[in-house]
Amino acid sequence: MTHSPLHLVRSILDAGRYEADKSDQTSTLMKPLVTVSRYYGAAGSNASRLLAERLGVQLYDKELLNAIVNQTKEDKQLLASLDERVSGLVDDILHSFFSKKSITSEAYFRYMAKVILGIAPIGGVIVGRAAHLLLPRKTTFRVRLEGSLEMCAKRIAKQKDIKYEKAVKLVEESNKERDKFERQVAKRFPRAEQGFDLILNTDRFSPEQTVPVIVAAMAEAGFQVPAAQM
Repeated sequence: MTHSPLHLVRSILDAGRYEADKSDQTSTLMKPLVTVSRYYGAAGSNASRLLAERLGVQLYDKELLNAIVNQTKEDKQLLASLDERVSGLVDDILHSFFSKKSITSEAYFRYMAKVILGIAPIGGVIVGRAAHLLLPRKTTFRVRLEGSLEMCAKRIAKQKDIKYEKAVKLVEESNKERDKFERQVAKRFPRAEQGFDLILNTDRFSPEQTVPVIVAAMAEAGFQVPAAQM
């Protein structure tokens, strides 16, 4: 399921006002909303794509989120509408979080957070961006895909056609930066929902095998899961 950034912004706005005080509604009333946090080299991108296809929702990876943010920033009317959708308590929370200069003072990340919050009513699979710390716990299934350094490095070495030793360094550096950012978010974001609903070691699972495990866990946790297409 792929749409243009402008189409997705419109979908977010058409979904209606997002209100933080309604975050206690049951997950069965929402379209599937999943965040995927992953180690570099844990095949998280492929698994996330397949999961979005299985759930029948949009995949929001780094590139698409960036495109949506840029589209919103360039259109003042869209930005004003988005601000209206996530105003009130949510905006106060964001101000408290993003006013911390130790994380970032750039407006870009404020836009990114508002876009992520705006996605909540329409569902989706959101990859990275500390989305699991921004979205309501009761309406979001939070997945963490991990893997051993050896296996992750082997995947990256093959993917990028580089030596294993170089891949090891890439994996270590990338995971360090990701973990550092998430720790900063968890420490400074007043409403940060720490922890995950499912942590999966992908050393033993291919992306194709990962998806049914996630879907089964979602169903057991009480989340609405669309029937598989035959």
